[in-house]
Amino acid sequence: MSQVLLGRTNRYVFPIWARGHLTGSGSAEARAERLMDTLLQSPIETLDISPAPALWGRFLRERANRLQIATVAPTNLLLQASDARIAANLMQSHIIETLCAVGRTHIDYYFLSLHAIPTETQLSGALEALELARQEGQIGAIGLAAYGAPLAILALWRSHDAFEVALLPDEAERLQTLLPEAHARRAGVVVLTDGSRPPDKGQVALTPIEQAVALASAL
Repeated sequence: MSQVLLGRTNRYVFPIWARGHLTGSGSAEARAERLMDTLLQSPIETLDISPAPALWGRFLRERANRLQIATVAPTNLLLQASDARIAANLMQSHIIETLCAVGRTHIDYYFLSLHAIPTETQLSGALEALELARQEGQIGAIGLAAYGAPLAILALWRSHDAFEVALLPDEAERLQTLLPEAHARRAGVVVLTDGSRPPDKGQVALTPIEQAVALASAL
């Protein structure tokens, strides 16, 4: 399958990304090792390490690979901040923690996770930290992970044009509400799916590794 242009990141990417989600019983290390072997034999280029950063970081350090890295900030991280400075510090701490876990100096895609909507002060501090991290080469594209109420996310997005990529759960109401805004802002669209169907034209599907590899092999 041909690559797709990921919005105004101006990057052409393989339209299936793998999410490092572990299921089943037994050793997490053994399951992750098997999934990493499977992933490295596929055409997939990007791994979302958010479900287990330290575990996937180990295999990214130990295995020769050219995988790009995506990560999502912890749920409601910003709600712990009482002011913009603390919000910025929380974001920077998570970025550094992730870089240490993967043994790299750069995260290709960093998504700010929005479940509950932060205050304007919390959000401005976070965005300032993300922009500084991008200028310093610690992160590539800045993304929005739209897990919260769609209309609240839409209102926030319309007042902040910092996001080059949007991560949207595959839910009809969410997609109907937020896809037009993504298109209007030329943001790349990554849809979090269960792997039951291929991505729509111009979109990227983010799905658990085994399902992602199966989708990729069927294209």
